[in-house]
Amino acid sequence: MKLSIFTKKAITVLTVLAIALSLITLPGGVSTVSVADEQAELEAQLKELQERQDELDDLIYETRKDISKEKENQEYIEEQIETTEEYIRTLDGLIEGYEGDIETLNGIIAEREVEIADTKLLIADQKAEIDENIELYKKRLRALYLSGNDSVASIILGSTDFFDMLMKIELVTRVARYNNSLIEDLVAMKETYEATQLDLENKVVDLENNKADVNAKIADVELLKADWNSQLDELEALYKESRATIKELEEEKEAYEENKEEIEKEAEKLEEEIQAIIREKARKEYMGDLPKGTFLWPCPGYYYISSGYGSRWGRLHKGIDIAGSGIKGEEITAANSGTVIKVVNDCKHNYGKSKSCGCGSGYGRYCIVDHGGGYTTLYAHATDIIVKEGQSVSTGDVLGYVGSTGYSTGYHLHFEIRIDGTAKDPEDEDKFTLIKK
Repeated sequence: MKLSIFTKKAITVLTVLAIALSLITLPGGVSTVSVADEQAELEAQLKELQERQDELDDLIYETRKDISKEKENQEYIEEQIETTEEYIRTLDGLIEGYEGDIETLNGIIAEREVEIADTKLLIADQKAEIDENIELYKKRLRALYLSGNDSVASIILGSTDFFDMLMKIELVTRVARYNNSLIEDLVAMKETYEATQLDLENKVVDLENNKADVNAKIADVELLKADWNSQLDELEALYKESRATIKELEEEKEAYEENKEEIEKEAEKLEEEIQAIIREKARKEYMGDLPKGTFLWPCPGYYYISSGYGSRWGRLHKGIDIAGSGIKGEEITAANSGTVIKVVNDCKHNYGKSKSCGCGSGYGRYCIVDHGGGYTTLYAHATDIIVKEGQSVSTGDVLGYVGSTGYSTGYHLHFEIRIDGTAKDPEDEDKFTLIKK
């Protein structure tokens, strides 16, 4: 199975969503994001980076068998670190652009707020003028009333002749018309300024909403950046582990070449013992509480495989070696429910070594669990096995703790899955499903 830290498809989807949000256009045609061509170019760049990351995932998965391939693996990890750093730089550029948009929006908002303040002053001045003219109009009405010219009847009765009456009516009509026009103009002007103020306030609200949208985009990209920074940290840790693995493999190869005959005899003896145990104690009926071929990852939280199943220095490595910084003393858990059919727990040599100490025929402290139906699992190099032969275990039960007993150059768990006694590749996805939690 591929390394879990390289599964970034969900993150990539989020990235595309974050950078492909619809363009926001402000009043006056101001755009808050880059032009469509630049955005498309950015999306293409991120897609290309992701495709290269997926290719590197496959290459890293395929190059863990021997020293030369582990060195090749290290080169792929280096390239993946570079593409991850480039991805982060791209996100930094996106954030910088959004921050520029925020600065532009703040400037426009400040301009609108100045316009609103000026409009409020104009409205206040115009209101004072309206109030002054209304008071003048009141005085004119009062003067008309006191002079007895408050009605058409009084004008007619107070006229000396017909022509005098016509002149007075015309005068009153013109004064009334002037006053009414003055008031209507002032009221209309006041309404115009108030409408302008409301329009400006609505524009400010729109600007603030646009600003909130851009801030949300920045938050999304910052979150993505944090995820990719975490990925980068894990890659750098993986690179460090790869360097340690190369050193370990070189030491192991050197030790193997020096003790090849002894190691091969030890391996043959161990295989005979395991085959005999399985023939004698394995049950035909399936006892697992997981579907056949499905197993729980046997070392929770540690997923780095320092050595996979397959040919290694001319002999078959029958399982996978699970390693990682801090794995010493971590729990070894049952990959499925079943019965413990073998426990070897007497090795006192719990440290990395250049040759086998002979304990457990090279496996040190180890145990075998029978799941029935032809399926068994083996857990080796433990610092301690805490279960007993004949004990029933459930999926996830602790069997022991990671050590470096037997022929082990460093702390790790050697894990095997066997079908009818024959060791198979635990990472063969056609045969097995390994559940990581």
